[in-house]
Amino acid sequence: MCVIAYKPQGVALSKEDARLMWEANSHGAGFCVWDEKSRTWKMKKGFMSFEALWQEIEPYTKEGSILVVHFRIVSRGKVCPEQTHPFEIAVEEGTAYLFHNGTLTIHTTQGSSDTYELAYRLSQLGLRKDQLKLVLKEGGLLEEMRAGSRFAVCLPGENQPFLVGQWEEIKGLKTSNSYWQYRRTYTGLSGRKRRVFYTPSLYWDEDWEDSKPSFCECDMEEDRTIVEVGHLRFEVREDGNAYLYMGKESPVADGELYVSNDMMFLLVDTGPFPETFQVKPSYKQTPNLAIDPDGNIYQLDHFRMMAFPSGRKTKNVRLPKEVAIALRSEGTLYVLTKHSLVVAYEIREKEHGGRPW
Repeated sequence: MCVIAYKPQGVALSKEDARLMWEANSHGAGFCVWDEKSRTWKMKKGFMSFEALWQEIEPYTKEGSILVVHFRIVSRGKVCPEQTHPFEIAVEEGTAYLFHNGTLTIHTTQGSSDTYELAYRLSQLGLRKDQLKLVLKEGGLLEEMRAGSRFAVCLPGENQPFLVGQWEEIKGLKTSNSYWQYRRTYTGLSGRKRRVFYTPSLYWDEDWEDSKPSFCECDMEEDRTIVEVGHLRFEVREDGNAYLYMGKESPVADGELYVSNDMMFLLVDTGPFPETFQVKPSYKQTPNLAIDPDGNIYQLDHFRMMAFPSGRKTKNVRLPKEVAIALRSEGTLYVLTKHSLVVAYEIREKEHGGRPW
């Protein structure tokens, strides 16, 4: 079921309580802390061990800070850094951060979580933060979907999270449930012991002071290999990932794209031992255009999750600077989003002719 802990100013979060929350919900964690100087929330996520999490949050567990922490236990979706909370929701005033405890009655694709799906769809609406509150509040438009879930939403310019659902107060903390006190989870799953290798900075808010660059700002001077997949070319870098390549350098190998566990991978034929690399986006916002390896161009309707064929790439046609990578399978287009996860779009004929890309 997960647990969210909101630590208001004047209250401390002890390491013992944080560890109890982790032991009952050990599939990853993330947090937001209020920065009074900039009057914004600072977010970090993707922690797959308690030691890594505590090292980051300890300075903000004292009475002077305002902190929201989420400890995840999987009910839907993969166990991976990308699916830890919070998730970003774009609003007119900036970026809101959504924490969720519970299970939503919403369709998900394999590997993604219900919270990811909700945040992704809400971001397409272009809401103001007051409108977002109306949608998420108890008795709001999503009440049936909420199904008793609890939300904590960190909104731009507001130093207290917007809380939805029934919360408990324990030692001054506001928590979304109390199962963690007894090392129990709602799902009955225990924390699975597994080694996960990842770079937490990939999932941190890029505005965080002293944070490392995000994955779309990698050093272009590092060693690389250019791989061709149909009409597309990819740059395979030393970090083990592949990125769409728009340069003029000739490819040295052929590859093949495939989707697994809601992530996209590049299989490179290097002889008797093919290598596999995860495909990462080079865009910070999922573009409105997508291209597949056959050179087909699609206009994307992010709200309705639809893709409309819009022509074909030729050698004499240059692509826009930002275009999403996609794979087509019959009537479905699998699009790589800015979160490095693949989302399914229904392919539909263009309505009223559409507009040229």
